[in-house]
Amino acid sequence: MLHKYDIDRYLDSIPPIPKTIKSTLLYLDKADMLQAANIAKEDVVFVEYLSDVVNKPIFGFRDEIRNVNQIFGILGLNRAKQMIYSYYMQIILPKKWEVFDFSSKKFQDLQANLMIQWSKILDALAIQNRDLEHSITLIPASLIVCEMLFRDIKDTISLLRDTKEITYDAILYKMSGYRLLDVVEKIAKKWEFKKSTAVFVKSALGSESKREIDIYLRLLLSYEMSKPYIIDSGLNDFFDFSLDFKEKDISKFQSIIDMEI
Repeated sequence: MLHKYDIDRYLDSIPPIPKTIKSTLLYLDKADMLQAANIAKEDVVFVEYLSDVVNKPIFGFRDEIRNVNQIFGILGLNRAKQMIYSYYMQIILPKKWEVFDFSSKKFQDLQANLMIQWSKILDALAIQNRDLEHSITLIPASLIVCEMLFRDIKDTISLLRDTKEITYDAILYKMSGYRLLDVVEKIAKKWEFKKSTAVFVKSALGSESKREIDIYLRLLLSYEMSKPYIIDSGLNDFFDFSLDFKEKDISKFQSIIDMEI
């Protein structure tokens, strides 16, 4: 069985954010891109991660980019910050997935897609709110936590899935009393995000809110989680979005994500 204290114990075991990364973010908060890049260079793992993500096809760069100063300059202040928050997940990302049919490469693809598309949405809606910008980090991070939590009981989960029509989120709740969105809240607290960041995600995904930004977050998750490689992994089963989106919202959403970076 899985209990609340199992989740709390696992989250407590997550290493703190590296000092170099915290310092990089501090300089980004001061809009000092040059010093932020210089500090970031001290973390070889971060530089490798940054290069790998930025050179993915979704960014659309023709030539490979490896220089941190150049990467930060091209990304701009807000997206450079997003990269920092996205890197947090490398601390907990498993080398091998056991419960879900996934991989580190597929996860980075999902992460990059969510980050870029979310930036486009915030830009299109003229929203400049740092808390909303990095809120998108919490969703894939919660999926990693569930992968790790389910490992010790994967045979039980497999049996439940085979004998009953039950979602992974329902299994999580049945065993621990937590939903995926509760895990989101706990991760936000662990990583010292503002409380409003987790509140936004829980409100947007846990209700039928009619706020424009909430609708677009649900549309983005629905769009990404409906891709074949996500469906095949089983991770889409954590989300149960109503398909009753208005045509005008779907049309505007599609036009946003079709825009070039």
